[in-house]
Amino acid sequence: MKKAISLGLAVFFVATLVTGAMAFGPEYGMGKGYGMMASNLTPEQAQKFAQFQKDILPLRQKMLQLKTELMALRTQTTPDWNAIAAKQKEMVDVRTEIQKKATETGITGFGPGSCKGGKGKGMMGMGRMGM
Repeated sequence: MKKAISLGLAVFFVATLVTGAMAFGPEYGMGKGYGMMASNLTPEQAQKFAQFQKDILPLRQKMLQLKTELMALRTQTTPDWNAIAAKQKEMVDVRTEIQKKATETGITGFGPGSCKGGKGKGMMGMGRMGM
């Protein structure tokens, strides 16, 4: 009897996990939001792209810090909407700087929301809607 209950609970638990994973679909993975095209690069392009990622790492860290600060501002009991707007403008400035560096490097068509072959929902947010 205990084995049957244990087995039933295990099946229920696994079914619940699988259902939850299926509900999100493939575009909510842990990727960086650069889609399938990043795997089709020549060695020179891959090297340029890797250098670009190293160059923008401080900007990505700044974006993460700003997102954390924005979440803290939004969860206050009485949100300061002026501070929230200022934080969002800061995030836009950082995102623009990343795009500027991409253009200067000659990298186009990459980044959150502009994914080739995927939906761009990755490490930097949920596409353009998440930032």
